Amino acid sequence: MFDLEHSITEWRKQMLAAGIKTPVPLEELESHLRDDVEQQMQSGLNAQQAFENSVQRIGHANKLKSEFKKTCGANGNACLWFGSFGLVLTPILNLAGLFVFHRSSSVFFSDQWWSAWFPNYIVWTSFTIIGIAIGFANWRSQRKAARQ
Repeated sequence: MFDLEHSITEWRKQMLAAGIKTPVPLEELESHLRDDVEQQMQSGLNAQQAFENSVQRIGHANKLKSEFKKTCGANGNACLWFGSFGLVLTPILNLAGLFVFHRSSSVFFSDQWWSAWFPNYIVWTSFTIIGIAIGFANWRSQRKAARQ
């Protein structure tokens, strides 16, 4: 006999194995699955047919994983790379301004440097810190989900 709860548990394990480990999206997917199964059962299908149809509608684990990567790709890595690139590029431009273009605003810690270059360092440092914070939060949530 078909056991709906066991099937949903197995479906959830497949999602975890495919890499959908963050709790909120996984719980939301399960909620949608349960709602769809319930709706189909009210339409007259038996539990097994309703479950199979719902899984087909929502999608299989590998397909969902690739969709999550598309939509949830901005996980802080972009901020981290953007900020790191900016932090490296700003001193290079500073030095190029000083030695290539002989600009006095490129002399580190001069009065002109504070107004011309210091804001850039603040922006790039902010992007880097935000990227690190988002990456750490994602790492913690994935680690927590893997424990469950």
